[in-house]
Amino acid sequence: MRRLSLIFVSAFIISGCASYPDAVKVADGTPLISYQSATQGKVHQGTARWSGVIAKVENNANNTRLEVVYFPGNESGRPKISDQTEGRFVAYINGFVDPMVYQQGKAITALGQLAQPEAGMVDKFQYIYPVIQQAVVYLWPKQQDTTRVDVVDPWPLWRAPYPYWGYGPAIRIRTTTPIGEQPAQGPIHVEKSNNGTSQR
Repeated sequence: MRRLSLIFVSAFIISGCASYPDAVKVADGTPLISYQSATQGKVHQGTARWSGVIAKVENNANNTRLEVVYFPGNESGRPKISDQTEGRFVAYINGFVDPMVYQQGKAITALGQLAQPEAGMVDKFQYIYPVIQQAVVYLWPKQQDTTRVDVVDPWPLWRAPYPYWGYGPAIRIRTTTPIGEQPAQGPIHVEKSNNGTSQR
């Protein structure tokens, strides 16, 4: 019975052990609710840390509502953006954040407490959003790229119709690779810190 319980718990709780930016780190052993578990209705409370891209920003009287397109985070938490997404979520930040900084299309990671889902609209489509309340949001700096050019040595080439070997010209392969994922400190919104708590 205990083994079955552990299997069930692992289905919707993920560990917080990856090396995330300081603003959205959690204490050792903190269980985190996965996005999939929230959307499937398996759990409605607990700590959640999700990544994605801002779709909309709304400043209210006492808080700011971020509508976020969800993408799973990599080992550092940066969302792995693709042309496929599992859905959207809403993160509520206490106080005001400038929409010129938290712009549509910016990558974020949000950490906070899971709340009851809310109904809304994506254009004319009715949508149920998982909600993170009292969110601490890390705004990822724009990812910089570096270009590496490799020169390949000339290769043997059969030159028809004459039966002899020659060499073709060297070619250059241009590859763009992202610089390491350890992030520079980006803009964050933090309500409080957990001083004296082991974090990771």
